[in-house]
Amino acid sequence: MCTVSMVCLVKCKNHLSKHSSANLSYSDVVLLLLGRKWSIVLDIVIITFQFGAVIIYFVFVSENLTPYFSKMSPVSARWSWMVFVAPLYIALSWIRSMKYIGVISFFAELSILSGIAVTGVIGCVQLSRGIVPGLAFDVNILPPWRTLPLMFGMAAFAFEGAGVVIPTECSMKKPEKFNKVLVMVLICATFMYITFGALLYTAFGPETGFSTGQITENLEQFANHMVDRTFWHLVQVVVRLCLVFGIGMSVSVQLIVVLDIVEKEMFKPGRLSQNNLYWKQNLVRAGATLFGLMLAASGLSFGHMVSLTGAFSGTLMQFLFPAACYLKCFKDSLSFCQRVGVWLLAICGAIFGALATYVTLVEMFS
Repeated sequence: MCTVSMVCLVKCKNHLSKHSSANLSYSDVVLLLLGRKWSIVLDIVIITFQFGAVIIYFVFVSENLTPYFSKMSPVSARWSWMVFVAPLYIALSWIRSMKYIGVISFFAELSILSGIAVTGVIGCVQLSRGIVPGLAFDVNILPPWRTLPLMFGMAAFAFEGAGVVIPTECSMKKPEKFNKVLVMVLICATFMYITFGALLYTAFGPETGFSTGQITENLEQFANHMVDRTFWHLVQVVVRLCLVFGIGMSVSVQLIVVLDIVEKEMFKPGRLSQNNLYWKQNLVRAGATLFGLMLAASGLSFGHMVSLTGAFSGTLMQFLFPAACYLKCFKDSLSFCQRVGVWLLAICGAIFGALATYVTLVEMFS
């Protein structure tokens, strides 16, 4: 579904580009095909998705740092970590150039890959030797039906690419090969998601992410059952810190999209005074960062936030808007089967997204 929707979106952009010399963005495509009102709606959806991703990353940092702060701080551990990291994230939010954010993102990706590699090795050791007794291979082949909507929301979040697919295609040396490259990339991504998830679930069974839904919890559980506990505790701390650093530093990539849209609307000429514009923008950026940190520190669940963001904003960006644009752009040339296929994409996305949003909200507040 994600592959088809992204291909549809790029086809719309290419068709419109024949009549325009400008490089069109996702918002431009929606503006030209669906009108100004829906373009504004899309901008709001993009903001909610990207800011949702920021909160998700903050929640991950919170849930992995809180246990260490609970041993150090007399005040609430959940708020202690926020005070500790707030200055760093505010400083990162003031970076405006993708040139510098790209450097940060590179080291963040290295940290994440290192953490994932070690976690995979630990999963293999647990699977082969059963270090934590009674867990390996204790799995349900078929998932309970009530968790499928949560899975859809998480998948929509994981595969969401509609926001970046157009600039990616535009930057390719041979854009005519885009569809082939896209399919190959998504097949590889799907293989890695399934393999990594299946490996660790098979290794730790029903105890996988037993409290917060994060595999990092099982690393400490694994270390407690090893003969050389000191070494493995150090390993799991290093892995956690690598993942916290990598995911935490990725916040700036997500935040820059939100801040660019917000600042363009807030600081339009004639809307607000342009005096001290740089510092006014910095104040907005600091406020948005603090707001995200406060939401993360309020006790939101990592898994629920991923599912909710994907189910609501991800579904709109990934399925509904591309389908609507495609039907409008090629309304006179689509065959009956093509029209039915695009409508099915939109209807399935809407039903699954609405169901996943409802189930996630019920679980969050139950």
